[in-house]
Amino acid sequence: MNPRERLIATLNHKEPDKMPIDFGVTTVTGIGTVAYEKLLEYLGIEKEKKFETAHIHQGLVQPSEAFYKYYKVDARPVYMKLPPRGTAVKFMQDGSFYDEYNIFWQKGTNDYAPINAPMESYSFSEMENYSWPKPTKDRIDGLKEKAEYLFNNTDFAIVADIMCRGPFESAVKLRGYEQLLTGFYYEPDFVKKLLEKITDNTIEFWDLYLGEISDFAQVVCQGDDLGSQNALIMGPELYRRFIKPCHKQIYDFIHSKTKAKIFMHSCGSIFDIIPDLIEIGVDILNPVQRSARDMEIKNLKKQFGKDICFWGGGIDVQQFLPKSNLDEIEEDVKKTIDIMAPGGGYIFAATHNIHADAAPEKINKIFESALKYR
Repeated sequence: MNPRERLIATLNHKEPDKMPIDFGVTTVTGIGTVAYEKLLEYLGIEKEKKFETAHIHQGLVQPSEAFYKYYKVDARPVYMKLPPRGTAVKFMQDGSFYDEYNIFWQKGTNDYAPINAPMESYSFSEMENYSWPKPTKDRIDGLKEKAEYLFNNTDFAIVADIMCRGPFESAVKLRGYEQLLTGFYYEPDFVKKLLEKITDNTIEFWDLYLGEISDFAQVVCQGDDLGSQNALIMGPELYRRFIKPCHKQIYDFIHSKTKAKIFMHSCGSIFDIIPDLIEIGVDILNPVQRSARDMEIKNLKKQFGKDICFWGGGIDVQQFLPKSNLDEIEEDVKKTIDIMAPGGGYIFAATHNIHADAAPEKINKIFESALKYR
């Protein structure tokens, strides 16, 4: 099988010749600039003169083709372009910036953190009159040509990566956690209208994006972080009342425009709503955060492995990786593959992006082991 055939078979719950591998294809299975530079030096791969940005907020790079080939990565990404600097995105002298939603992102050592909520004190009428970002043509310039080239001239699977936050995450960033979560109880009409507007805006972006890549992509990715370390952030009942209808509307739209599988990213403990996600059309769950409550991979595979694919969970980068040695990493990767790969439905990746605190020899051992046991 070639890489595209391998991924397609896996996503159709058929066991391929080898387990597919992802390292750096999406903005939730990626690598930060510092970790990337250290790893390139460790591997002896020549560093690019200028790195392509995969995700500015998280400080991620899009790896070079030499990097992808070194780790035999089975897919390639096609990203929607970032909003133009100086117009929708306004940078400060220290590198911090306001994004197209007027959220201020404070620059840290290696990434950014949001420090304001533009709609925190909005009234209903102010929210109704908010000017939403528009999906402009410059965001997709050259996108179709790139996707078409990859489809016709390579045998890699094509992934249309996350290009906007999901409804819950967007509402949190705009309204603030406290205002949004208490609003589920005290101002439900406001919250519903806000989520409705975010959903409509998200679909506008998907409409533009899919218009360029729908014939070429095998996977399209949407994110919406719903879980904390120990539970859903808002509880399953509130999810089903407020967020699930928005997700369904978005996923129904995507499925109406493309045959690609839908990949949904959510960190944390989301076990309680996995049946809901399957019901509304999610084909692939990412990242499988193994350190979160009830996200044990053996149980997930047993309960849901016939109905949904798992992309990630190859090794826990939050708690296991920093404390482990190379032998322990290899053993953990082998154990993961033994549990998750049989019968298809599993794409190997780490539980999330890899950042500066990860030693290059440990990062390499993860994917070296995946290739050894795939």
